[in-house]
Amino acid sequence: MSKPRIGITCSPLRGPAYYVAYHRAIEAAGGEPVALESQADGGDSATVRSAIGRVDGLLLPGGWDVDPPAYGETREQNTRDVDPDLDRMEIALIRAAVAAGMPVFGICRGQQVINVALGGSLRQHVDGHDMHGHARNLLAHPIAVDADSELARVATTTNMMVNSLHHQSVKDVAPSLRVTAHSPDGIVEALESRDGDVLAVQCHPEELWEQQGWAMSVFQRFVERVGANMGRDPSSATRI
Repeated sequence: MSKPRIGITCSPLRGPAYYVAYHRAIEAAGGEPVALESQADGGDSATVRSAIGRVDGLLLPGGWDVDPPAYGETREQNTRDVDPDLDRMEIALIRAAVAAGMPVFGICRGQQVINVALGGSLRQHVDGHDMHGHARNLLAHPIAVDADSELARVATTTNMMVNSLHHQSVKDVAPSLRVTAHSPDGIVEALESRDGDVLAVQCHPEELWEQQGWAMSVFQRFVERVGANMGRDPSSATRI
């Protein structure tokens, strides 16, 4: 049986080196990473259908800020680097994947753009949470995980230290998602769909899977779900 093909969205503005850690984590978990690079027409229906047809699961990685017009706000001073082409492509892909019943995993920016794509909004700046400049595997603070959640079942703990590296966060939660983890100051640290096929975290497990067992388990859980779903009908991805 072929390995589950995991589409990893990426921006040419960041360069391929940024995405190496995500590819390595997916490979270690038993998946085959497939780069889905953004382009000017990335949100076009035909382009999205083609991309979804090439993969079995969708991973939304970290990266630059989601441009506030994507969730109906104007850009504030602290919202800096944005990539509207990537926003459009990722939002369209997320909606198509969810409509097709395809497992989706979001990391940092990925959590934020999933929330936006499904009808939520973001805080454009959160003081004290921007850990850029530090080691990417720095365990910055603890999070409390809902015991009745997919994340807790996979990680086998309700308390963990995480390497959150961000300055934006979830504000209004999308109607189809629920919050399943918080930092001590109330920042949303994980979101899930009610069936568990959509899982998102604010931290960066791709930088921790070799040191932290829960991080490896999260990637394995995602790849296993994707593998179990590989018999889906790709034509369902036309519902976008």
